[in-house]
Amino acid sequence: MGLTIACVYNDVEVRRHCLDRSIAAAATSGVEVQYLPIDNTTHQFASAGAALNHAVRLAEHDVVVLAHQDVYLHDLPRLAEAAAALDDPDWGVLGSCGLTSSGELVGRLRDRVILIGAPAPAPVEVQTLDEVLLMARRETFLEHPLSEDPLLAWHAYAVEYALRMRALGRRAGAVDTAITHNSLTVNLARLDDAHLHVGDLFPAELPIRTTCGTVTGRRDWRDLPVLRSQRWRRTWLKQSAAAARVHAATGQQVVIADIAHEVDVIDFSHGDPLHLVNADPTGAFARVAGATTVLDRRDRPVVMAATRLDAVADTVAPLSERDHVLVTGLTLCDLPGLWPALSGQRSWLAGVQWGEVWLVGGPSATHLPQEWGRPQAVPLRVG
Repeated sequence: MGLTIACVYNDVEVRRHCLDRSIAAAATSGVEVQYLPIDNTTHQFASAGAALNHAVRLAEHDVVVLAHQDVYLHDLPRLAEAAAALDDPDWGVLGSCGLTSSGELVGRLRDRVILIGAPAPAPVEVQTLDEVLLMARRETFLEHPLSEDPLLAWHAYAVEYALRMRALGRRAGAVDTAITHNSLTVNLARLDDAHLHVGDLFPAELPIRTTCGTVTGRRDWRDLPVLRSQRWRRTWLKQSAAAARVHAATGQQVVIADIAHEVDVIDFSHGDPLHLVNADPTGAFARVAGATTVLDRRDRPVVMAATRLDAVADTVAPLSERDHVLVTGLTLCDLPGLWPALSGQRSWLAGVQWGEVWLVGGPSATHLPQEWGRPQAVPLRVG
């Protein structure tokens, strides 16, 4: 099967390091690829929709995959297998991850340094899709182009497209595509405006669940800047209870932090890379994308591997006590079986965020980054 893979980019080095490199590495995979990187470094295109619609018109294959510049494709045959589901005309659009109308995140992928999404080896119907990677048949994109509305310039265009397909009587689905999204930044500029616009366009779908929050169709007083800035306090109280349980299970210092967004505060370097081990309980991601991959974050390498939970300790064991190690994807229930094997290997710092436990081993376990000393990160009653 042939695929056209397109992206709109504003950072050529990021594109070369992630998307380009992964496509080149799969040159012998047997999947024929037409690659269309669309240059927007000079702001030629006013919106992602305009740039990607241009790519669709240049596409030579029946299925067009639209990916972010910072995506790494671990397994092109898996991507082609997922795309083959579009042979069923009921599917209007598919993506790497999306939200069901009940709020379940579907589609297994690595987001920076954590695994997210329920496994979906076959497409699962969702309400909306994330922009990180979406695909449709070329004929579908030509008949129904991506929105070029200025209000959706760089946000929610995949959300809008999934809702539009549903309004046309077709289905939007999330499916496992074996990717890592090596995002370095978070762009929230005008996201609220984009969400409000989507709510205006599809009022019958409200509330609309997206990977960037729930669209209610109105501005909520709780979103006022002065209140939003204090929202962490409620999270802090809830997570402090989880931190106390992790502290009791490990005896280690615990912080509250979303490691996907705060991985860059760990003091790894070009000469001392971060060794990431993603615990993958179901093995859905590890089976196709678990092999060691090295991706840079601001010129600092992260050596990434994913494995079943019962192999985490064996994966960490060969690493030196001086190595920077990050283990993610754990739960409190995993610690009794795993902690005895890990605890004697090196110093550890534990972290919690929304039901997930992560562990940092090595120098950063004893010399905490300054960011993890701020009030939001220090749990109540935990040292």
